[in-house]
Amino acid sequence: MDRRQVFSQTLALGAGTAALSACAAPEPKPSELGTSMSDDQRRQLLSGFALNVESWYAHLPFEARFDKAAKDGFSHVEFWFIDSWDRKATDIAKLAQDAGLNVAQIVGDCPALAKPDSRSVFIENCKRAVENAHLLETNIVTLTGHQDVEGIPKSDSLKTYTDHMAAVAPIFEDAKIFAAIEPFNPYDHPGHFIYGSAEAVDIVTAVGSPFVKLNWDLFHMQRHEGELIGNLKRHADKFCYVQLADAPDRGQPGTGDVNYLNVLKQVRSGGYADPIGLELWAKDKDYNRAISDILELAQKMET
Repeated sequence: MDRRQVFSQTLALGAGTAALSACAAPEPKPSELGTSMSDDQRRQLLSGFALNVESWYAHLPFEARFDKAAKDGFSHVEFWFIDSWDRKATDIAKLAQDAGLNVAQIVGDCPALAKPDSRSVFIENCKRAVENAHLLETNIVTLTGHQDVEGIPKSDSLKTYTDHMAAVAPIFEDAKIFAAIEPFNPYDHPGHFIYGSAEAVDIVTAVGSPFVKLNWDLFHMQRHEGELIGNLKRHADKFCYVQLADAPDRGQPGTGDVNYLNVLKQVRSGGYADPIGLELWAKDKDYNRAISDILELAQKMET
């Protein structure tokens, strides 16, 4: 299931129950950890993360999730598409500003970048993405566009993709905004030609721009190849953003396979100091439990 399918299903469910969901769906009781610390401690620990407002707080409308994130102690958020989902960057910027939130990264629209004739559309999309990034005061735009195209071999797809990225690199360089290529994994996103780190690192190397890097989504990396710490050490200069979710079910840290304490210590020791995106679905939709687990992880990282 891709991002658009997830969002479409959320809208479909919300359209029929919007009047009831916010009132009728009781939130879980706050966890002991979340209530045993001061607001300042909570905010400080959560300042190292960016809540994904697409995957969190499914019981609330999109617009209400910003205030909820701020009330729960987050200082940064991330989200997905703007133009292709008929959203306005100015409206979202106001939501974030009113809630006192910073935007860590956004997602730009991409045509199928395996096609050579996608260049002009892609260039215009990137120009709009840069404008949106300026309005939202963020310096990272995540790009995908690596879906398979029937009849185009993988080797040709990779070359054309690399050529497209090289063509738009000056747009991002002039704006001092990062274009962050995000590899997927074949289990959750079948039908793509960039999975894991190897080919993505090759693309970044070939483009050779200081503003074309990777969105190093640890969930996708774990699902596709594992070797998280080793690859983080080898390629610390190749990514500009980090996201996480536990594998295989994409819940919060502590609900799956990954020892995120060790992995995130490597992320930080390797020089990445910006917020880490929480593109995850809270286990059992228990958002308080998810926050408690993240707070516990953040506390352990400080020791």
